[in-house]
Amino acid sequence: MGFTTSLRQFAIPAAVGWLACCCGTAARAQQQPSIVGTWDWSRKADGCAEEYLFRDNGTVLVFSGAETFESNYRMAWAPESTGRYKLTLTRLKSEGGRGCSDKQPQASGAERVYYVLFGGSRQTMILCDSPAEADCIGPLKRNER
Repeated sequence: MGFTTSLRQFAIPAAVGWLACCCGTAARAQQQPSIVGTWDWSRKADGCAEEYLFRDNGTVLVFSGAETFESNYRMAWAPESTGRYKLTLTRLKSEGGRGCSDKQPQASGAERVYYVLFGGSRQTMILCDSPAEADCIGPLKRNER
């Protein structure tokens, strides 16, 4: 009785702890929005269109007005206190042209940080230059092509 009782006293709490840990991790992973896919946006003032093609290999191809560029991206696993996810893009290459932001194209290796806020359906998002609601574009809409 001693060994079996000791084993049960250890095994049951260990199994419950393991399930809580793993199931909690799975639930958090399901809540993590996916940015992978094609997202479209047009500026209302002049109709300048942007398309973001986020690939699951960590690269994004962006068409912004006459500018086309490719970057690596990293998105934080957890949102900031504002509910926005930190998204870091590192420019790989650019084919030049004037983008919708009316800024000069960035050089290869340049890093840019955005803060992404997903809509409730996760089919829309806004991109902001800061964690606050300043300098944002959007909503970008997921294109199900």
